[in-house]
Amino acid sequence: MTNTLNMLTLLKLFANRQNHAHILFAEFCAYMQYYAQRHLHENPELVVFLKNPETQIQKYLDTLETEGSIMIVNADSVKKGIIVISFYVEKYANRYREILNNPAIPYPLITDLPAQTPLEVADRQQASVLLSQLFDETQDEDAASALSKEKSPLKLYGLVLPKDLPIILFPSITSVNILLDIAMAKIRQMLRKEEYHDYFLKKLRVTNPGKDISIKSFFTQFIQRPTEAIESIRSSGEIFYFWGQLCFFIRQDYEKVKDYTQEDIALLQSIYLTEIALSYYKNKSQKENQKTAALRVLEQLLDNPPYYFSKETIQGFTDSKGNRLLGQYSEKDLADFLHAKTTAFADDNLPDLLTFKLHTGEYYYINKDKVIPLIIRLCADARDTIKSNLTKEWFAIYKRFDSIPAMNDKKAYERRLEQELLTRAPILYALLHSNFLSLLYYEVVISKDSAKNTLNLFGDGKLLPYSELLMLSRSEIITDAKILLPFWYTTPPISWIAGFMLRPRKRKKKGAEPEVETAHVQLQDESDNALTGKNDRRKEFRSAAEVAEKRLVPPGSDMDRELTSYMNQWNHLLDKKLRIDLTEDVNSLIRDYMRKTIKNVKSSNFTVERIHELAGILIRTSALQKIKDKDPLHMYVVLYMIRLVK
Repeated sequence: MTNTLNMLTLLKLFANRQNHAHILFAEFCAYMQYYAQRHLHENPELVVFLKNPETQIQKYLDTLETEGSIMIVNADSVKKGIIVISFYVEKYANRYREILNNPAIPYPLITDLPAQTPLEVADRQQASVLLSQLFDETQDEDAASALSKEKSPLKLYGLVLPKDLPIILFPSITSVNILLDIAMAKIRQMLRKEEYHDYFLKKLRVTNPGKDISIKSFFTQFIQRPTEAIESIRSSGEIFYFWGQLCFFIRQDYEKVKDYTQEDIALLQSIYLTEIALSYYKNKSQKENQKTAALRVLEQLLDNPPYYFSKETIQGFTDSKGNRLLGQYSEKDLADFLHAKTTAFADDNLPDLLTFKLHTGEYYYINKDKVIPLIIRLCADARDTIKSNLTKEWFAIYKRFDSIPAMNDKKAYERRLEQELLTRAPILYALLHSNFLSLLYYEVVISKDSAKNTLNLFGDGKLLPYSELLMLSRSEIITDAKILLPFWYTTPPISWIAGFMLRPRKRKKKGAEPEVETAHVQLQDESDNALTGKNDRRKEFRSAAEVAEKRLVPPGSDMDRELTSYMNQWNHLLDKKLRIDLTEDVNSLIRDYMRKTIKNVKSSNFTVERIHELAGILIRTSALQKIKDKDPLHMYVVLYMIRLVK
């Protein structure tokens, strides 16, 4: 007797022996004293019940009453009793098994409880609320939840139905699906009678002209194939409409009856129970359709620029109406979707969605088909940035008549390029060092799409040097840096003398001296300073634009670089002047559009979603229809709008 479960088991055995849920406290104490005497040699802990067992038993009863497993009645009288609720639970569970075999048996009602049993033993709840909860538990039930359900206290529910219909007793150990089977069986039993069958079939045909075949099929399935009928209400489509009409017609006719028979009451109860189930499955089907549509939109968004997304960015995705997708599906649905997309191998190929990790520890998702094109684009972007930075830096070093190992040593130069990539193009660096790139390269580029192989990434099974990937020759940077020097830096007599005078002295140290690199020169946008002294509204817009920029500009990049990258994707003109003119025309169009639009936009509404909407409206105008690459143009317009507001 070390836990309450044993005491509850003894209470149920005693109630079953007397075939009644109501146990007198005094009789049970005498029984426990006798039980302890008989089984003391098996369990020495029973010794506490040999003398004055009332106190020990009361401790157990208090715990069981708190759990809701029993109810104490007449607590302060000599007729103190114990109501064992599980006795009624098992009793009415057997009744439901009988009804399932014989639908003519009525539902157990709260008025069927014995006279001395308080009605509070039944936990009264609105049927629509409780049954929806039970249907959810049935859908989500697994082995662990089923075991937990078995260990939870047994309950006797009282289902409260509309129109003051009698409360139905429903035991917690009976499946809610059995209740639905019984409700439909009672309706089916009524419709099998010829007069009711023809009457309600005719009503459905009159209200649904031209659907005779569908209605006849629905009626035949329900009456002759019960299992299919049950499964049909768990699916979407026209079946919900027919079921709703049938239940409405039956309820409408029976609610006109003044003197109900027991059979009439049971039928009305069945109609309400079926309507609750129909409402639940209809809502579930609608949510499932909504989830499917939202996940389809998510797949499309993953194909849009910038093509790589963090988990936080994906959680913030919105549909075309600006509504967040997270909410149309749950976080669990999103996690399951991402897990399936990143682990599903088809024909021994890589999954459709891949993940890669930055050196900062942040993870990103990218579609398999976008990896190689993105690397090509990022390499082109990084080349211009790194070349410009190194040229300026090496120019400053040459100007001091100094040098660094990267200027003369190939390995040191490659290390320097790696350092530049890590700090200025972390996405590209992470992709180049991802564990899937070699497999993807040989799978997609060489095996299937060699015609589109515009960038060679591997040689002899190894990643090519950074200088080859970026097409950055060390000699080219040296030449560009020296061109910027004054002429006398390259005139031997003068340069020797100036070098001797200006070259920095190198201190001698024991051991190897680490390579010292010059700090990178970073260009900063001075446009914010021009907005000082403006009113609060402009400050609010600037803050909103900065928030949007943080969301859209990847780490390690900046606004100018992203604008240039997207401009190169939609502006394919080769003539330099025509190329500049086209870009300026688009910029001018965006500026004019923003001057008119910004007056009607609140700063609080200037979000990424709203900016995408404004950009979408602009690129659909006739002036921009001739530009074919709409996705990069859209992103260019979005970023340019943010830059204008800043």
